[in-house]
Amino acid sequence: MKKNGYSIKSLKTNRRGGFCSNKFNDFYKDHGIKRLLLVPRSPQQNGMVKRKNRSIHNMARNMLKTKKIPKEFWAEIVDYVVYLSTRCPTKGLNDVTSQKAWNERKLNATYLKVFGIIGYMHVH
Repeated sequence: MKKNGYSIKSLKTNRRGGFCSNKFNDFYKDHGIKRLLLVPRSPQQNGMVKRKNRSIHNMARNMLKTKKIPKEFWAEIVDYVVYLSTRCPTKGLNDVTSQKAWNERKLNATYLKVFGIIGYMHVH
């Protein structure tokens, strides 16, 4: 159980390794988590995840291109996109951010800056 009182009730995974070990099977049983096993390499069963991943990649590609950032920063940009997407309202949560739905706290976005602004490093 998490600090907010919510717990995981079910977990969807494909049958490809990591989440199908005996250790995980014991964990699922101990915590009362229902396992939903999907067929590997079947986009029909995990379409929502595929669409979300495509959206994340499209946003990252757009940020790379518009700010003329080298491809070496791909991982950092994807991390930034995911960070922002969890802090944006969604229709599935009645226009509430997923962070507020989970933590029941209003988001403080005063620390967010414009992506790709020029920064300078000061060396002592």
